[in-house]
Amino acid sequence: MRAPSGEQSVPCDMGGGSSGGPWLTDFDAATGQGVLVSVNSHGDGMTDGTHMFGPVLGDVAKQVYGRAERG
Repeated sequence: MRAPSGEQSVPCDMGGGSSGGPWLTDFDAATGQGVLVSVNSHGDGMTDGTHMFGPVLGDVAKQVYGRAERG
């Protein structure tokens, strides 16, 4: 599945209500921590609900998070 520019996709059959859910890499079940790489944004009606799309989070998102964390 090819995602629109600036987005990525994963196989997923979740629907309404899943928006904002985190996409994590390097998840450690023991600590419950991982690296946030995207969030559920929208499905694609053209694929019968088989893919979820989310933004590619990069340096700007990291900077915003860092500023929010510092308060």
